[in-house]
Amino acid sequence: MSRPASNRIEVGEVELLPRDGRLVGWHLRPLAPDEHPHRGLALGGWALGREKPVLGVELLHRGHVVARAAADLPRADIAKAQPDFPYAERCGFELSLDLLATSEEIELEARAVLDPLNRVPIARLAARRPAEQDEAAVTVVIPCFRQAHFLSQAIESVLAQDYGAVEIVVVDDGSPDNVGAIAARYPSVKYLRQPNGGLAAARNAGLREAGGEFLLFLDADDRLLPGAIARGLEELRADPEAMMAAGTWRLIGEEGEPVPAAAPEVPAEAYPALLESCFISTPAAVLYRRRLFERIGGFDPEVSASADYDVYLKTAARFPVRLHPHAVAEYRRHGANMTRDPALIMSAEIAVLERQAPAVRDQPALQVALEAGIARSRAYHGERMRALGGERPR
Repeated sequence: MSRPASNRIEVGEVELLPRDGRLVGWHLRPLAPDEHPHRGLALGGWALGREKPVLGVELLHRGHVVARAAADLPRADIAKAQPDFPYAERCGFELSLDLLATSEEIELEARAVLDPLNRVPIARLAARRPAEQDEAAVTVVIPCFRQAHFLSQAIESVLAQDYGAVEIVVVDDGSPDNVGAIAARYPSVKYLRQPNGGLAAARNAGLREAGGEFLLFLDADDRLLPGAIARGLEELRADPEAMMAAGTWRLIGEEGEPVPAAAPEVPAEAYPALLESCFISTPAAVLYRRRLFERIGGFDPEVSASADYDVYLKTAARFPVRLHPHAVAEYRRHGANMTRDPALIMSAEIAVLERQAPAVRDQPALQVALEAGIARSRAYHGERMRALGGERPR
């Protein structure tokens, strides 16, 4: 397993801004790991109001508040230096912020909160947490369309991983909701916006932007479980020829509540099982080597509804696949994904399955598996179409 992420944060010079008459004084500095246990960026200091206590301190990135803390920690040294201000005894603060590994400096501004309407800028700084040299970078691509209300949970599930060399790329696929504003809350998240092109196109956009040696595609309404990335890396490192590692998942409902369900079965061999059924319900359960996509291409927009299934089949037909029984993701079942067009999904599934016909032509057992998969898709989605009032396909 990977060791926990390093606390090492590179912080440039902290620029304390010119004094404002509403404040007696202030200070801000980075906290060392032995001063604060937070694994990301930790800042400490004090801010003393002239006429009333400072309520708190905010940290901003590109104009968006990304961290807040109350200014109510004990500061006996400030009370001693400023005896005319009784509230100087509790004017300290500590701010913390998760930072992913990034080669880019993140510019931040700190502001003192005087009251609900008034702020005073007090400092500027730049920070980054570079990847450790012995850690291979992992990129998590999160495409998002009409799922902004789930996006923060997806991002925070990546921030909670115990592996330091991770970057997040959020791809806003022309969504009409506030995807950009949500992504902006997380300074080290890369944000892309493009005209709506569908899930496959959004994943491909993230793939082009990704800098990691390993890739994971997390739908915006799903979440990673703790240790997911480290587990996938462990599997892939156990077989240098394997191009993808797939674990299992847990079902959750719209509000994140557990949904009772039998544990997913892990087949003995990936390719025959995938021909019969797409047993990998969420892309978040899969970690890829980046070089796989240099060999098979990206996600096919022509079968966008089943483009992940297409990648699984192409990969398993040509390369070793690591399957393991450990739950690495939470797959959210909710109204939007339970009512997706069954005719569209069936058409895409059958198309990607039929692409495998040349690969199984001389292998009777795999031919049987392929025929079973096509029949299963017709039966399953046909029943869904009938239940939704549509005509069952022939």
